[in-house]
Amino acid sequence: MAIKKTSARYGKGSCNGTFGELVQGIKNNQPFLITFPISELRSIALFTPDNECGMVLETRAHQKAALACNKLLAYFNQKGGGRLRLLSTIPKGKGMASSSADIIAAMRAVANSFSLPLTKELISQIACEIEPTDGVMYRDIVAYDYINGQLIEELGQLPPWQLIGFDLGGTVDTLGYNQQEKNYTLTQLNELKQAYQLVKEGILQQHLGSILCASTMSTRINQHMCEKPYFEEFEKLSACLGGGLLTAHSGTMLGILKNPAFDTKEQMYQEEILLDFNRRTGLSPIFYTNVNQLSQPLPSL
Repeated sequence: MAIKKTSARYGKGSCNGTFGELVQGIKNNQPFLITFPISELRSIALFTPDNECGMVLETRAHQKAALACNKLLAYFNQKGGGRLRLLSTIPKGKGMASSSADIIAAMRAVANSFSLPLTKELISQIACEIEPTDGVMYRDIVAYDYINGQLIEELGQLPPWQLIGFDLGGTVDTLGYNQQEKNYTLTQLNELKQAYQLVKEGILQQHLGSILCASTMSTRINQHMCEKPYFEEFEKLSACLGGGLLTAHSGTMLGILKNPAFDTKEQMYQEEILLDFNRRTGLSPIFYTNVNQLSQPLPSL
């Protein structure tokens, strides 16, 4: 696609990461995930145009992002290049969409620099040519085919939630994980369909309980594919806190998704439970919530 050549300027782009997925699996023979974006987890890309470079350059750590940007310029038949710099608060290899967020933020920075009409569909097309990609180009919760880079369905925003997350250590090779054959049983496939529907209904009715049920179902089904340590301990912790399990299906993160603790007594009880959990496992919690975000406009990405 050719567009009118414009003088490139300094460009900036960003993209949020995730804490795994609400549900992930196969539905009607199509791979899918339902996103769980976390605004505090973010990649920021800074692009300085430099025609002498001839192409977009980056360090070896971000070659995928640079490749996506060069594909973007080629798509628009745009000559020129520059230097890309990426800053991120998203841990690598944890199942938090760090690579997808880097690629998307980088393309947004280059598109901003060259005034290119970048769409979510084009982002998906280019990103999935490089690797399986999360649906983090969308602000709200979506069902997304992460292998083929296709939006399945926009689902909306979640009701108020709190997430108590834990990093179980190590890293997971996402590419290797996605190349594994997913041998779900017929029962599991039916449960994944049910989980998908529960998330849809939970968002439509703003009922967190349905969503907690769905995320727990998906976490349990996928445990045998990317085994998480202390799993039985987490199930007990989830029951004590009245929440549901949430996992990075191809990562090392596992957490408890629950209603926010507004009451002081409830908060104190939660702290006692988590201190005891820490003493037994050595795992320290990381807290996320969307309570403050719901009263504020979404940031521009």
